[in-house]
Amino acid sequence: MEPLHMVFAGCLGRYSAEVEHHWLQNEAATEVAAHRLTFQSLYEANVPREAAREALHHRIAAKMAQAALLTTASFHDDPARAADARAIATAQISTCRRMLLES
Repeated sequence: MEPLHMVFAGCLGRYSAEVEHHWLQNEAATEVAAHRLTFQSLYEANVPREAAREALHHRIAAKMAQAALLTTASFHDDPARAADARAIATAQISTCRRMLLES
């Protein structure tokens, strides 16, 4: 089972990519940004000092992976590949969203 601080790190990274993608697409990101802030608070409250470096690496890797999926979903020439990327990106962020009581 993955430690909770690593789960929060991954979700923070994914939501960071989502906020940036919304911004680049000139889309409103109010709800996404609010969820990102929630995961940032959870991450900061739970990451042990001795695991901070590993958690930051995980956070960045999750952000880069989500950003790559969103880019493929939005700009790939192959509609099937774009749809697959969109489905994976949606599934990844949905996993995080389900952890929030407000959703």
